[in-house]
Amino acid sequence: MQLSTAQQDTLIRHLVYASIYFLCLIAFYINIGQDMGAGYFLPILVPMIAVLMLTQHATGLPLFDRRGLAHLFAGLGWATAFPLLYTWTYSSVWYQSLICFDAVIGTAIWVLLTGLTAAIAKAPLKKLSAALLAVLDFLFLVVPFIQYAYYCIVWHCLSPASLMALYLTNWRESIDFIESNVGVLPACIIIAGFLVFLAIAARVNYAFLQAMATTRTDTRFGSALALVFLTLLALLYYLPISSFGELVTDVTTYVEQTQSYGNGHDERYDALDIDGTQTLAARAPGTVIVVIGESASRDYMHAFTPSFPYPDTPWLDENLGNPDFNVFTNAYASWSQTVPVLQRALTEQSQYNDKEFFESTSIIDVAKKSGYTTYWFSNQGRYGQYDSAITLVAKTADRAEWTDDSYNFSDKYDDTLLWYLTQVDPDANNFIVLHVMGSHIYYNNRYPTEFNQWHGDSEVTSPESYANSIHYTDYILSQIFDYATKNLNLRAMVYFSDHGENLEISHNPDVFSYDMVRIPMFIYLSPEYQDALPGRTRAIRYHRSRYFTNDMLYDTISGLLSAPSSRYDERQDLTSPNYAFTRSTLTTMLGQQTLTGDPNGGEEQGF
Repeated sequence: MQLSTAQQDTLIRHLVYASIYFLCLIAFYINIGQDMGAGYFLPILVPMIAVLMLTQHATGLPLFDRRGLAHLFAGLGWATAFPLLYTWTYSSVWYQSLICFDAVIGTAIWVLLTGLTAAIAKAPLKKLSAALLAVLDFLFLVVPFIQYAYYCIVWHCLSPASLMALYLTNWRESIDFIESNVGVLPACIIIAGFLVFLAIAARVNYAFLQAMATTRTDTRFGSALALVFLTLLALLYYLPISSFGELVTDVTTYVEQTQSYGNGHDERYDALDIDGTQTLAARAPGTVIVVIGESASRDYMHAFTPSFPYPDTPWLDENLGNPDFNVFTNAYASWSQTVPVLQRALTEQSQYNDKEFFESTSIIDVAKKSGYTTYWFSNQGRYGQYDSAITLVAKTADRAEWTDDSYNFSDKYDDTLLWYLTQVDPDANNFIVLHVMGSHIYYNNRYPTEFNQWHGDSEVTSPESYANSIHYTDYILSQIFDYATKNLNLRAMVYFSDHGENLEISHNPDVFSYDMVRIPMFIYLSPEYQDALPGRTRAIRYHRSRYFTNDMLYDTISGLLSAPSSRYDERQDLTSPNYAFTRSTLTTMLGQQTLTGDPNGGEEQGF
């Protein structure tokens, strides 16, 4: 077939524009420091240029027509976000194959939106069509925007840990995060920017539709439909294996595995072999209480750090000299977020074994088998779209209740939990877990007005508001202790925090600092406990300065209850003389950080 001169010129122009786009995209990746391999990008050269040439034929307009910039913007957002932010975060190259996937996905989004515009160019209600196309532009930009916004807040690209946190976050916690890290006014400006973008995109798309309506032919309509079909196939194939897609896969795989916790739980429980005649419940009947703190860092607690300028732990300060209280000075969290920490603290799974959460027994199981009626009372609410690992364990208790029995973030103060203690049978053997809101950001939302003792420049995330929240937690602990001692035959009480807090950046694992994992912990032993289990009492006292990570709490609780089993490791039990870990053998952040790397680590004795 003989092409006219005009057709040849058009073909060459289309080829040049497509080549310019491809070369600019590759040049961008090279410019940000990514080494490009021809083996990855040459295979997509011809298909990408062919599709871009077909796009120009379908629209009858130049590839970079200004009226199609909204679609181009959406595509480039995907093509650039993760490779650029990864490079800025790690100063390292990303996998070339995944960069290639991002390039294909970004281009496919651009072509899909352009082809869809061409296909509906002659449809009625062009303004409505333009508005709907603007919404699609916006939706395709949501993921790149989240990535860029997250980077601007913490200077780190999205990781599986941060995406997991986003996945498990409810709307109230999201509001708190936005207020503390972005601010109300900037957030309103961003929302206004979204609306401006939608308005501009709708106007540009309307002009794009009108321009294509004048050039539309049956051949071009067929080409537009072919583009929509081909790019949808490309997106369905490449999205799951892209850089961002792999993050999503990691999260969804974790959620699916977590949800299988209930499968086989009854069998695991039935197989748990504990000698009921030797347990604490048999030898010193009464109540054991475990209090799980939230975002409490011992760096900002006077009892653990006397140089902290605010005396925010008066009750615990009073008990430092009480031989019944064992305060652990070198306790750490295994991670800096609640769910990954507690799924390990509550079960056999730890950094130091190869056990999986969904195949483990829990402290609730151990307590039940030891002869206790088990309770779980929480002021945290239920997290996430699905039940978190915490909730799955909690629901195995004989009685589990939440002060806010929903998937919202509780706005109640922790003294709400005190009422639940009055519902416990004072004459029974009771094992009670209390999960407090503690010092979760916003700190000033965690305590009533009468505990607003210290005032700083900001009442939101200042050291003063944090100290007030710690002071309130200290009060709650005193009330729990006093009531249980007087009314529930308290035999032992354990307090530990899920993780710590950095007062500037909270506890984001992507910007780790050791104050995010330095946690408070104490174990109270009643005189009756000490008489019944003198060996464990001696071990606990001996280990008060030993280094410990809270993913070993399952074994420590098992030892505290004098309930060893085939699912118990005495090397991870602070109540055992055979506790085997030291600072040099312990890690945090699930093995990514060593405790020897903490510049503020304390002295270790007792081994």
